[in-house]
Amino acid sequence: MLRTRAARRTPALLAASIFLLAVVHVVLDDDAVVVEAAEASILLVFALALAFVTWRVDHESFEPERVARVAATGLATGVVVGSLSALYLGARRVTNEPITEAWFIVSIGWSLGASAGGLVGYYVERVRDERAAQMRVAGRLTVLQRVLRHNIRNEVTIMRGIAQSARASTDDPAIADDLDRLCGHVDRVYGLSEKAQTLANLWGGPATVETDLATVTRAEVDRFREAHPDTNLAVSLPERADAVAHPDTEAAIREALENAVVHNDPAELSVDVRVACEDDEVLVEVVDDGSSVPEEELAAIRATRELPLQHVTGLGLWVIYWVVELSDGRLDMANCDPSGVRVEMRFPAVEAGDA
Repeated sequence: MLRTRAARRTPALLAASIFLLAVVHVVLDDDAVVVEAAEASILLVFALALAFVTWRVDHESFEPERVARVAATGLATGVVVGSLSALYLGARRVTNEPITEAWFIVSIGWSLGASAGGLVGYYVERVRDERAAQMRVAGRLTVLQRVLRHNIRNEVTIMRGIAQSARASTDDPAIADDLDRLCGHVDRVYGLSEKAQTLANLWGGPATVETDLATVTRAEVDRFREAHPDTNLAVSLPERADAVAHPDTEAAIREALENAVVHNDPAELSVDVRVACEDDEVLVEVVDDGSSVPEEELAAIRATRELPLQHVTGLGLWVIYWVVELSDGRLDMANCDPSGVRVEMRFPAVEAGDA
């Protein structure tokens, strides 16, 4: 208990020592009162800085070990800067340079080092604590995500199997339609879990890389054409389009294409895909003439958060948003006139000298 109290009082003792230096300076120095007050005020500022640290570590209930690290940082920095001040005075003495108020110069060095070290030590502990808290939250979310994804996959498989079995054994058209709709909803639940995993991979994935968006888009267009052969697809791609983008950029392009067919009849849909190099950006554009996206969903994407009256029904649009955001790019998503959706994803282009 005594050791704990002593550790908590250490920053206060450092502040008190600097305050005492200011008092001693005023009492012993024979300069003009205004000069003494000005010099003492410098020391008082350093004392107030350490008083602030003392208040914060007490207010935030720092553990004794953390308080000790803050105090040790302040003490060590004070010794280092005070020693440098003494070396400075020694160098002037060796070269016969005039020296005035040597003890005050050392006091300033010690006080400056102690206060700066105390502040740095406090903020280092704050950052360390925040990072530890973030790692704890990330670990819990990872466990929760894996458990939920595993359980959802199992439950969806069971429900779909039961629904399909019941569908095969019924002759009632109304019941068969209901079971088909049930299978569709089950598939959407499974799709949501998979897209949630995609988002988690995006957030925890590596930084941007140089990639050829023309090649990436071409692969996604081929995949889309194979899955939806009846869709009228127009494609304009350059030979190469080197950009700096997230490694999973294909996920955003895939979602932009799939978003065009998810609420429309693929056989009655036209989709235009274009990749273009524009100045210092690479544009990937997907435009369809199907149904529009509700304005509240577009508002949620623009606001980068969901509200009770502004939310996105799925996660596909968020996948597009986060791929572009994590690529330091720009996203423009809007409804076309009279119908359809235009998705413009702009990524930083690779500089000519780096290509």
